[in-house]
Amino acid sequence: MYLVMEMVNGKGVAIPLVMKTLGLIGGLSWFSTSVYYRTINQLTNERLGGSHSAKLLLYSVDFNEFKILQEKDDWEQIEIMISGIAKRLEDAGADCIVMCTNTPHLVADVIQQKINIPLLHVAEETAKEIVRRKVSKTGLLGTKFTMENSFFTDRLSKFGIDTVIPEPEDRDFIHASIFNELTKGIFKQETKTRYLDIIEKLNRVGAEGIIFGCTEISLLINQGDCHSIVFDTAAIHAKAAVDFALPGNSL
Repeated sequence: MYLVMEMVNGKGVAIPLVMKTLGLIGGLSWFSTSVYYRTINQLTNERLGGSHSAKLLLYSVDFNEFKILQEKDDWEQIEIMISGIAKRLEDAGADCIVMCTNTPHLVADVIQQKINIPLLHVAEETAKEIVRRKVSKTGLLGTKFTMENSFFTDRLSKFGIDTVIPEPEDRDFIHASIFNELTKGIFKQETKTRYLDIIEKLNRVGAEGIIFGCTEISLLINQGDCHSIVFDTAAIHAKAAVDFALPGNSL
């Protein structure tokens, strides 16, 4: 496959296009996975033009199996399950692993130790974007696993970013809404209103930006709904995947 990169002496010079293969772990939930799939392919086409789309392998899990293990707080079994999937994708030819959701990154470091290709960590890629936007304090929304464990906030801290999370009652509401509504494709106006109220509370305690630390949240609210800067982890993570797959082909 060739891509005309520039004109030399009036002639198009064709340069071999090297596109890496992405290994996506999806189904957690399939709604957010569809956002990743669409975004990755759209960005790839924007950069390369023509009829180009991304090279990727997608392993989509049964979300109910994952949800049951989460409810049991059985992260050891979750890690074993996802590590096995990551290894299968590596063996099938993937050049990196992208988990198409935030919460499973709780075990990302252990998974990385068991494979020989990079795992693109959603929190690290988000931190890079926050630094690029010159924001130093953010509010974090997500499942209780994401808000209350340190795997996300520790990554942010390494980049000099302070993080605040909602009050306990608000964390309970967000967590329940994610599993009872958003992952099922249910998006209620009253839920949106409550989220915006929670974001305003975080702004009042100094949050300059808000991290959508659950990939389904961006299906409920967007930047236009918020006064502060929104960091949509799904969009940021998907762009990082395309940057990895197309080194040197950014526009």
